[in-house]
Amino acid sequence: MSLSLRKNFLLDADETILDFVRSSKESLRYALGELSLAYSDAVYAVYKRINDGIWAEYERGEITKKQLQVQRFSRFFGQLGVTADAERANELYFGKLCRTGFLLDGAREFLCELCALGRVYLITNGTPQAQYGRLDALGIRSLFAGIFVSDEIGAAKPDPRFFAYVLEHAGLSAEECVVIGDSPSSDIAGANAAGIPCIWFAAKGRRAEGARPTAVAHSYAEILSLLRGAGGAAV
Repeated sequence: MSLSLRKNFLLDADETILDFVRSSKESLRYALGELSLAYSDAVYAVYKRINDGIWAEYERGEITKKQLQVQRFSRFFGQLGVTADAERANELYFGKLCRTGFLLDGAREFLCELCALGRVYLITNGTPQAQYGRLDALGIRSLFAGIFVSDEIGAAKPDPRFFAYVLEHAGLSAEECVVIGDSPSSDIAGANAAGIPCIWFAAKGRRAEGARPTAVAHSYAEILSLLRGAGGAAV
């Protein structure tokens, strides 16, 4: 079935429509300030590298979410060579993150156009308070036909159980859907394992890392073009 015939869109959140990096920077700046520690873009780069790595461990099932939340700051402070309370840092960071939402440029318009083409379901790895909090801060929660958060499901992308849960509770089959997301290791690999066609939103030009997207788009316009049957970078 052509992508343009599918009218149920399983859409990733962070770095697909939500500007997680901006929210994360603001939250880390706040947390470090409360702990009387200096913030800079270089300091954030250290945190992001550690956070990205530990989230990859979580996606592989190597650590729990509770371990992730504390260990990312323990490793971060160790890398900086400072002594600070990792649990308190996570509390401060997470509390700020839950009320700090930003959209990527063009994401609001893209989301409205996607809703006009069919039903949009948000599929996201994360903690409900952070995901729902940012959606509410942005006033966009009502645009989704359903919202599926890994912590509420008990499985995280790319685990096929995550996608099986989404399909079952949305009353859909894989043949009716297309996954749209920026992460090869989470969104695209997960869609591959679940047998759902997928569009890789490769706006940052990363490599596919072994995942097999049905099609590749480098902009929101290209995603919409693919879904309207007007061409695009099918692979």
